[in-house]
Amino acid sequence: MRRILWKWHGWLGLFAALPLFIIALTGSLLVFKAEIDQWLMPEVVYASAEERLSFTQLVNDADSALPEHEILGWEFASAAGEADRLYVAKQGTYDWQMLYADPSNGQLLSPPVSLTHFLTDWLLELHYTLLADHVGLVVTGVVSIVLILLAISGFILHRQFWRTFFTLRWNKSLRLFLSDAHKMLGIIGAPLFLILGFTGAWWNIDHLIEESNEPDQAQFIITQAYYNKSLNFDALLVDAAKSIDNFQASYVRFPDKSYPGIHLFGAATDKGVLRSDFGSIVSFDDQTGKSTGALDVTKSGALYQFTDSFRPLHYGNFGGMVTKVIWCIIGFFPSLMALSGYLMWRKRRKPQKAKRASQPRTATA
Repeated sequence: MRRILWKWHGWLGLFAALPLFIIALTGSLLVFKAEIDQWLMPEVVYASAEERLSFTQLVNDADSALPEHEILGWEFASAAGEADRLYVAKQGTYDWQMLYADPSNGQLLSPPVSLTHFLTDWLLELHYTLLADHVGLVVTGVVSIVLILLAISGFILHRQFWRTFFTLRWNKSLRLFLSDAHKMLGIIGAPLFLILGFTGAWWNIDHLIEESNEPDQAQFIITQAYYNKSLNFDALLVDAAKSIDNFQASYVRFPDKSYPGIHLFGAATDKGVLRSDFGSIVSFDDQTGKSTGALDVTKSGALYQFTDSFRPLHYGNFGGMVTKVIWCIIGFFPSLMALSGYLMWRKRRKPQKAKRASQPRTATA
């Protein structure tokens, strides 16, 4: 049984090696997505001051500056002094684009561009779909499941890991060193591999099911404004805070043909560390501004609360810089393990090929 498990572990690793290398590398970088954006394009992601204009004024200013577009989503800056992120679509299309706006003065800091225009957004698409759309979603979903199986099988194979855990035979052969390093990285990273694999697989499978049930996107082409432009959005924010105690909006979803109503996604200011910033939702009528419902994550079912914890667990931002560094480093381990596993496989293959080549061939008639 142990020998069979060794073979399955090896073949699963080889099967997933290349996509796993890419997914782990990009995921490790994306832990610091905000910091990379601030370093690469400070003129786009920073506001000129920490004070914010009223949300109603910001929406009106953006709407006036983008007469050929309709606003579909508005993501508030995660910290004072940073820019908000807007999602829009041009009239006559349903192609989502994004741009940044300075909340201190309403100025647009970038033109509308594709969702993968900026480097870290392109890396996110590579991480999520391998740039292969739905096919890539299937592949990354399968690789996430394989990562879970590799973590479990590796732990079973090395269940008495403490005996040689600190052994690195670097002064022996390369194959032995790679084997020791591969085992050490796997044991250290196994708990996190299970978290990343499970959350990644869940999201991909859920997204594929959702996409398969959606009608043709051509039905949602933007032809008009779908909300009352005279709405007082600041009043909606106040009403949302009354509907859910200490509610603070992080993202506003504006209506279109596929998604009627105005929906504020957010969380309580005193939320726990394993709650996302988007778990609670307060909804309003897009013409009258009347409240149409509220979903408080703390009063939701166990499954909803469980899946709400996926975002902080997957991104590793629940413990500040400490957990982000840990997630970045250990999240890179699968890339190193994919590489070391491949090199070990190559090392084993060479003697086998040499042995077969040295054997005399039987003459055939």
